[in-house]
Amino acid sequence: MKKLMLLAVASLLVFVACEGKKEEQAQVQAQPAPVAEQAVAKQAPAEERPAMQSIDWDKALEMNKNGAIFVDVRNPPELNEGYAPEAKNVPLGELKDRLAELPKDKDLLIYCRSGRRSEAATNYLLSQGYTRVYNVLGGYLAFPQK
Repeated sequence: MKKLMLLAVASLLVFVACEGKKEEQAQVQAQPAPVAEQAVAKQAPAEERPAMQSIDWDKALEMNKNGAIFVDVRNPPELNEGYAPEAKNVPLGELKDRLAELPKDKDLLIYCRSGRRSEAATNYLLSQGYTRVYNVLGGYLAFPQK
């Protein structure tokens, strides 16, 4: 009888835990987008701004030697993985508030870890009137190791 009662209680706990997980997932899906993603959503329509240009690391490193600035949009803890030469760290979530730190008269080479955030950052910068902005393909994961 005790075994049956324990089995019933254990089953009830598993059921309650599964239902809690579903509710938690529903809450996560219902949460508003982070500030940077909201800013990206408020961009000018794509027809009104220049198209995003993507380049590989070889081209980006060449451009950097000629004065282009690397902008790393990863969060500070991610920088422990390494970073491009003389990169300026402006996390995607802070981009809207730190636009003044990025010159419009220089080429900006935007990268993140894998490429998703850098695409969002590049599109956001284009929507804000930047024209010399390049998304570095593959993010830091594709950075050439020497």
